[in-house]
Amino acid sequence: MKKILLLTFEYPVGKRYCGGVGQVVKQCRDSLLTLGCKVYVLISPRFQKKCPVDLLEPDGALIHYDNLFGFEKEYGWLGFDCIIQHFVNWTQQLCKVKNHKCPRPKIVYHFHSILRRERDSGFRTLNRFLLNQEKMIDIADKVICPSRYEYDNFCRYFPNFSEKLTMIENTIETFPSSSKIIRDIRVKYGIKEGDIVAIYVGRLEKIKGAEVMLNHIPKLLNRHKNLKIFIIGKSLEKSLYRKLMMALKKYPRQLLYIRYLEKERLFQLYYLGHIYISPSLSESFSLTTHESALCNNALLLNRLSVFDKFRNAALFFSSQEADGNEFISKFEYLIRHKKIRRRLSQNASRIAREFLANNRLKEDLSKFLKSF
Repeated sequence: MKKILLLTFEYPVGKRYCGGVGQVVKQCRDSLLTLGCKVYVLISPRFQKKCPVDLLEPDGALIHYDNLFGFEKEYGWLGFDCIIQHFVNWTQQLCKVKNHKCPRPKIVYHFHSILRRERDSGFRTLNRFLLNQEKMIDIADKVICPSRYEYDNFCRYFPNFSEKLTMIENTIETFPSSSKIIRDIRVKYGIKEGDIVAIYVGRLEKIKGAEVMLNHIPKLLNRHKNLKIFIIGKSLEKSLYRKLMMALKKYPRQLLYIRYLEKERLFQLYYLGHIYISPSLSESFSLTTHESALCNNALLLNRLSVFDKFRNAALFFSSQEADGNEFISKFEYLIRHKKIRRRLSQNASRIAREFLANNRLKEDLSKFLKSF
């Protein structure tokens, strides 16, 4: 039985916000547990050893430590067969593990986006994150990438490390439709039979395209009184949060903001929805796009290479247009044309179902562990 430690900055524990990385870590943990591994998850967004950390044990117990020293005293790093890094912290500790003379854990870096690519695209990427990611690539015995798109990017940016690379494509957790929860959502938010429900799920920051959306949805809400837009996710940028608050004040019955939504309830909102908006400027995979497509939403997507699989099953816009005319016109097209929405949503759902049917996360992880 392999003893494995996963390192992450987030995980869906309790009622905390948890984005795509945490969801992928959960899927990996679940798969590794079914393979008979003893899996621990160390959760901390921090870089300093004096800051608190949480440890999720194989039986689901969550242990809180006031600092990393507490974890190191009780478990240490060398007691594991494999350490899989999903973030970029604790690189100094992992360097010591790598240089240890006696038998040591294998170190795997499971990355979720290439930060140098994001920096080259003009996004504000903190140096410590970028440098730590490149340090992790160097430290790791093996590297896992989340999609074919990022596999190609990694080989382009880090050709000297391509022999370490394995692609294990992300997967999604699914939930069946619940008429009771859907009915509760309709009542709570005043959704009528003729309303069009559009959904955005993601952090409120520029890299996720939230600025594009917040700049232009007031025009849509003015023109379409039967339109309701749900924005789900935490706010990280004050200027965008102020825009959101102003819009919420002006359109209290049409624009609805929820910072955190449990995954099962989020899926019921997908089932209830008609249009899913992904204005993101940078994605490696996009869990939410696959989730919403699976639940029969018509997709309105920014033109990114990672979305090529939905090429004939979505409407695309360019975020480069400052006036947002293409975003607005494509959005309005979906609002007005029910048959087009239905056709696109059916095509997107078929693609998502085929992806899910062909996904082999558990099998790929099993094969990967046996390669050590």
